[in-house]
Amino acid sequence: MSYLQKMIEVRAKEPRLGIVNIRNENSPYVSYSGNMKNCHLCSGSEYDEDCFYSFFLYNSKDTTDCAYTFDCTLCYDCLDCHGCYNTNYSQDCRNCTDCEYLFDCTGCNNCFCCVDQKRQQNMIFNKKVDPDTYEEEVEKLKDQYTHEELVQKLEDAKLSTPKRDVHQMENHECTGDYVYNSKCCVECYDVRKMEDCMYCQTCEELKDSMDMSNSYYKSELCYEVMSEMELYNCNFCVTCFYSNDLEYCDNVHNSHHCFGCFSMNHAEYCIFNEKVGSEEEWEKQVAEIKEQMKKDGEYGRHLPSTYKYEDSNATLFWPEPTPGLNEY
Repeated sequence: MSYLQKMIEVRAKEPRLGIVNIRNENSPYVSYSGNMKNCHLCSGSEYDEDCFYSFFLYNSKDTTDCAYTFDCTLCYDCLDCHGCYNTNYSQDCRNCTDCEYLFDCTGCNNCFCCVDQKRQQNMIFNKKVDPDTYEEEVEKLKDQYTHEELVQKLEDAKLSTPKRDVHQMENHECTGDYVYNSKCCVECYDVRKMEDCMYCQTCEELKDSMDMSNSYYKSELCYEVMSEMELYNCNFCVTCFYSNDLEYCDNVHNSHHCFGCFSMNHAEYCIFNEKVGSEEEWEKQVAEIKEQMKKDGEYGRHLPSTYKYEDSNATLFWPEPTPGLNEY
């Protein structure tokens, strides 16, 4: 039996959390989220209140069906929006109020079906209208067209408007898209407050890390880790919090120096969920295991998922799975 197969057996014997949450209130059906209040079916979100059916939502209130949205209130069906209030069906907007069907707009108030507008008020289809008649004209358009037709009109308007190549703000020497407040990052996407990182997606406050996904808060020197918080020097881990020096761990928290461990808390110097006598013995055994895994071509490979591809959030990004993805 290979070491990777042994890990699969150890994992299968351990109980697993059905939902991963931290410090939530009246939010029993959110997952991989923290500091949520009165929220329902949100994932990968933090510090939200009265929000529903959203993904990667941060510090928002009374918001529904949104993704990658920060500091928003009373918003619906928004994507990559920041600091918006009472704004619906919009994308790539910042600090907009009382708007609908916007794309790439900043600092706008009372705008409807507009593209690439900055600090404008009372506009419909990128044209100024009388403030006294704005609401009346908007209601007429809503009666005249269906939601799908208005979305199509916005798409048509986008075709005739130049688009920015990347969405970045307050960065230094970064490549990727939707990168904010970061320094020296390569090919990172939907990240904030990152430094010296490569190939990261949906992350915040990481340093000197590579190939990370859904990772947050002051983690450092990590590689191929997903859904984690405050880790140091960890590789090939999933859903581990407040730990250091982990490899091939899943649901291990408040621990250090663990290899191939699953569903553990406050553990140290463990291999395959068993305590090793001393730090020196742990390091020796881990080195031997890693050497054999390298010879077998296993080291660096993740364990297969515990549930079907079709039941995961991955279908939001890649509807069709890669052949053999769930196979060892």
